[in-house]
Amino acid sequence: RGSLRKRPKTRVENDNELQRNQRDDRDRRPRKDEPINWLTLLILGGLLVGGGGTLFLQAGKGFMRFLEPTYEVVDARDTNILQEIFYKGEPWVVFCGRKTHDGRVNSTYQGRSSLWGVQLMDKLAVHANGRFRVGLLDCSAYLPSGKTIFERFRLKPNKASSQMAFWVANGGSPRMIDAYSLRSAVDYDVARLATKIGKWTEVKEMPISNTKQLTKKCIEYKRGCVVIVNKGPSLQLHLKDELNKVMKKHRKFRYFVLDKTKRKISLTLPPATMGYPQIVLIKKTSVGEGIDRYYEYKYSIFDDEFEEKEISKFLGESEGKGAEDSFWSSLEPLPTISKIISKSETPKKKKPTKQKRTAPPASQQRKEQARKARVEKESARKQSKGDEPKETDEEMHKRRRRQMDEDMRGNAPQAHDEDSEDMEFEELEEDEEFIDLDI
Repeated sequence: RGSLRKRPKTRVENDNELQRNQRDDRDRRPRKDEPINWLTLLILGGLLVGGGGTLFLQAGKGFMRFLEPTYEVVDARDTNILQEIFYKGEPWVVFCGRKTHDGRVNSTYQGRSSLWGVQLMDKLAVHANGRFRVGLLDCSAYLPSGKTIFERFRLKPNKASSQMAFWVANGGSPRMIDAYSLRSAVDYDVARLATKIGKWTEVKEMPISNTKQLTKKCIEYKRGCVVIVNKGPSLQLHLKDELNKVMKKHRKFRYFVLDKTKRKISLTLPPATMGYPQIVLIKKTSVGEGIDRYYEYKYSIFDDEFEEKEISKFLGESEGKGAEDSFWSSLEPLPTISKIISKSETPKKKKPTKQKRTAPPASQQRKEQARKARVEKESARKQSKGDEPKETDEEMHKRRRRQMDEDMRGNAPQAHDEDSEDMEFEELEEDEEFIDLDI
């Protein structure tokens, strides 16, 4: 009977059985749904889609590239486009070269090829933002005159540069772009170059104050000049905005502002309309050919409302009018600009400058004194050699007496011409006259 008795469980076995029962209880209980970790799902989704999104973005950029402005290949045989580049006044940046079949550009000056030149032109056209146009032209091609672009416009590039470009705007002559500015096709460097070219090609008005400036910079300018007679040194903001629009449309003219409160132009101007600034258009035209050729100067006045539409219409009409048309009036004699002063104001004279005195030439007495000194020195030398007898005390006393008299006369003040003591005054500018308003 003792063999049938159960053996008592040990402590370890009891612990194991308890743990099994607890696990069975947990398994029999109903399970609750765990919350979704949305942040984890978002990160995983971004990682999965990121690769495809990058490819999609690059493809989109490539497609937009076709919509961006790019450089233009200019045909050297097309005289219309050449006239537009060099004479119409529109701002252009022209690279000298030829496009090759492999997408490179050959420099027409030295025959080198460069791929980054194409990239530079493309990026420069994008960063221009409409301020100028970019073109590629074969500058070694011959024009109808028998000259190349280099010869016709005297373009001499830097031989150390593989890229060669010039800019032209506002009716001026082409100007070379330095090789240092063309060294890189990086976006930052190209953006800086585009900013510089934008400043170079910008057209703006300049102040004018005397006849010399009027004649040299305006009247003698062959493409036409616009003088804005304004009440003040600068235009009001809304008027300046209108003028900027006009200048962008008509770039080949030069624009000047004359302050009529301080200066007066010798032209008969009608009364200003509603206080608006008045515009004087001056044009220089050539008549005849060869030795019979001479120049005529014409002008026309615009005194309507100062608006971009009206001013552009006026300037546009001037281009189609001949020198004999009633649109123009003869500019004879040539106008002058005079300074306006009142009685309360007196002309500011420049301080007189004293005449620089130069050392007066040696007088005849001093020359004679020097000659006698040489003779006495020579005689003393001969006496020391015994060639002549020694002078007596009486002769020595007379000689010293004569020498003292000559020294006194030589040290006496010399007479000077009164004209050398006068002071010279600098005259005022010859091209300024003074008009008294208080008379």
